[in-house]
Amino acid sequence: MPESYEIRAFKAEDTPRLLQVWNRSLPIDGVGLSVFEQKVILDDNFSPEGLLVAETKDGVQGFIYGVVRRVPMPGLGLQEDKGWITAWGVVPEARGQGMGKALLNASLGFFKQENRKQVIFSTYSPNYFVPGVDMKAYAPAMQLLGKAGFEKVTEFLSMDARIVQYVRPDEVVAKEEKLRQSGIDVRFYERADLFNYLEFQRKHMPPDWLMLAKNNLRDLCRGMFEPDQIVIALDQGTIVGFCQHEAEHFGPFGVADSHQGKGIGTVLLSKVLERMHQKGLHGAWLLWTGDRAAQGVYGRLGFTETRRFAMMCKNI
Repeated sequence: MPESYEIRAFKAEDTPRLLQVWNRSLPIDGVGLSVFEQKVILDDNFSPEGLLVAETKDGVQGFIYGVVRRVPMPGLGLQEDKGWITAWGVVPEARGQGMGKALLNASLGFFKQENRKQVIFSTYSPNYFVPGVDMKAYAPAMQLLGKAGFEKVTEFLSMDARIVQYVRPDEVVAKEEKLRQSGIDVRFYERADLFNYLEFQRKHMPPDWLMLAKNNLRDLCRGMFEPDQIVIALDQGTIVGFCQHEAEHFGPFGVADSHQGKGIGTVLLSKVLERMHQKGLHGAWLLWTGDRAAQGVYGRLGFTETRRFAMMCKNI
């Protein structure tokens, strides 16, 4: 006979057990206390009513985290019609009792109370964990979402590269020289670039990338980020592209629409990978890309697909 359980809002004392449940139910997406505090509790949009837990007599056995914007996101506002599910899991021994479905229904109820019209799993910025459902690792979850009316909107790839022996390809070095002769210079970021770099991000890149850029540059002021973690491309002194890394986390990178198709992205990426190799890093990874052109560039520089995610949406 299925064990009875209660679904309720998160309480502070749930944290240790919730982390155990999270790491057992989502083994390849486990989190530690610092990540949980940063991306959930300290998120400006966090509310305990959105973080629901399923509890039996033996304690918390499952959870789901739903979030809505309560603080405007620069460039996006409050997105008052949208809500996001960023994590959802049930420990193996508690599955098969309808707990996952009950958590999902309770989360949808939370979004309805917040007057949301669309629920997305799960590209919430800035504090998402994965860009969607891992189609292979969590196939049962994807099936359950499908039965609940969620539809796949798009797919994203996670990619990795081994760079312990990385050497910039000769054709990329030649491409950089050709760009230089045409007036496009690719170099490391300098402190004097600050204002122009932020203007480039504001005009040409997604709003959350501007937020990321500001956070990294604040860290640079504190001595926690280095200028050579960013590479920029300039056309006659105007920034037209960039690429960056944070330790082994590679990217994001972007090129202004007016300068697409010139090979600038390939040169930017290769220059960052070279510097990462020079720092003694053995690997480079990017959590997701959905751009087919970018996938091709990554592939040519040694990246291979690691995981594939489906972004799922439901209109409510």
